Amino acid sequence: MYAKVPFLTLLIASTLLSACATDGDPGAAEAMPAARAASVIVPIALETSFLEGKGLVLEDASQYNEYVEADEERSPSSSHTFHLGKILVEVIEAGPGKVRIDGLPYDEFVQILKGRLILTLDDGRSFEFEEGDSLVLPKGYVGYWEMPEPYRELVVVDTEMIGSH
Repeated sequence: MYAKVPFLTLLIASTLLSACATDGDPGAAEAMPAARAASVIVPIALETSFLEGKGLVLEDASQYNEYVEADEERSPSSSHTFHLGKILVEVIEAGPGKVRIDGLPYDEFVQILKGRLILTLDDGRSFEFEEGDSLVLPKGYVGYWEMPEPYRELVVVDTEMIGSH
């Protein structure tokens, strides 16, 4: 039996299978099928309630201090992490607000779930996205990230780059 699941509400998560070393033990090789069965990869549903902003947890605002101008008041934000592995899949709700990004340390996929996002380059060019739009913000982006109204997004980033930042 197959369940119908909308494309963006499902993420196939990967897990690593622990290697079984036999060390000359003939019984260890027989244990490998059992280990594989215990490490079944299953899809992770992106629960609609979180995508709608229900049940999000208030974030520690200090994690964004490097992006906020010293004299700028930061609006509170909330989030829910669906998956943290080789990638981070998270819903974040914030705004209104405007932050400066001086070289984004990773590529970031964004799907706007609520509100609008205005990205403004230092040369003055701006790009506006609204609810339902998706975009990729490339590593190295420099400019402003403005949420002129309450805003919610689904983001996917490479966790290897988060750790090096």
